[in-house]
Amino acid sequence: MDQTRQYTGKRGENIAKKFLEARGMYILDKNLSTPFGEIDIIARDKKCLIFVEVKTRISTAFGPPLLSITKKKQKHILNNCRYYMKRHGLDGCRVRIDVIGIKLDHSGKLEVLEHIKNAIVTNGY
Repeated sequence: MDQTRQYTGKRGENIAKKFLEARGMYILDKNLSTPFGEIDIIARDKKCLIFVEVKTRISTAFGPPLLSITKKKQKHILNNCRYYMKRHGLDGCRVRIDVIGIKLDHSGKLEVLEHIKNAIVTNGY
């Protein structure tokens, strides 16, 4: 991945983290690697564990950020979440998977932030 894409992704994740914290969520972890990929943000909101996938773009030439979450990507996200829960003994915990789409201008300033709660259905682990 080139440095510009890496910077854009990290910038979006930092914006998303601040956005979630401003809404009273506690960030448990960021950029957690699993055998299935990476979990961008893991947060807690009251008694609910929230896994957050963050998609950030500068250009919409390939569509809005949230369009990049394909069925294949959703499967990876679900596998990541299951792995984390099993590894941490969290079976039975309330879980939600959210997606945050971020559009930045060319200077890295936030233009649009779209937060979709329960974007990916877990089918109750």
